[in-house]
Amino acid sequence: MKLLKSKLVVIAALCCILGIAVFLSFFNEWRVKIIRVQGIPKETLLNGLENIKNVPLLTLSLQAVEERMRKSNPFIARIQAVKKYPQTLILTVSTDEPLLYFESDSGYFALNQEGKILSKWKELPVMSDLPIIHYFEKFHFSSYQPGDRLSYKDIIMALKIAKKMMGMGMKINTIDIDGVDMIGFRLKGKVIVFSSEKDIDTQIYQLEQIVHQFKIQGTDFKRLDLRFNRPVLELVE
Repeated sequence: MKLLKSKLVVIAALCCILGIAVFLSFFNEWRVKIIRVQGIPKETLLNGLENIKNVPLLTLSLQAVEERMRKSNPFIARIQAVKKYPQTLILTVSTDEPLLYFESDSGYFALNQEGKILSKWKELPVMSDLPIIHYFEKFHFSSYQPGDRLSYKDIIMALKIAKKMMGMGMKINTIDIDGVDMIGFRLKGKVIVFSSEKDIDTQIYQLEQIVHQFKIQGTDFKRLDLRFNRPVLELVE
């Protein structure tokens, strides 16, 4: 009986050692060797991929990978990481597109519709036709980095209005925020002024109704001021 127990202990120990050896073998072999990125153009450069390579797949946290990639690449809107054994990590990515540019003291910030800085530019891209926000206070270019947010009430309001106006097919050139209850949108041949204190949805509704009415009439206006209880119009002569 004692001999049998001794044999069982030896067999159990050997199985344990063999199991550990197999585990360590897989642990060392199953590392991230291939990172497959899908959902974005091949020429898009993603920062932080070098920190994932050669990490053991068994212990790799997919949530940590996704958070790290978002932080390293502010233009990422959504990302999903999936393991494919033995050596592949698949990243499915969708990107955030800039809505407009925000002028700083020595450059420009590309902002999405939520005010997040996607990128910084010393000079505007040559082919860009996005609107530019001129703010009454010049932010320091070096004080903000991609991933930061401009969360001022009037800036967020301007972004929301710009998104709506673009959806209506209106081509905005510049947006002037003067800090005194005025957000001015300059389009070709016309100016539309919003209040930063008045309810934004009410102003957008008034804009939609007025634009629709003028389209029916086949006429146009050159200035529309929505800051007051009754919109003030200046017609094209």
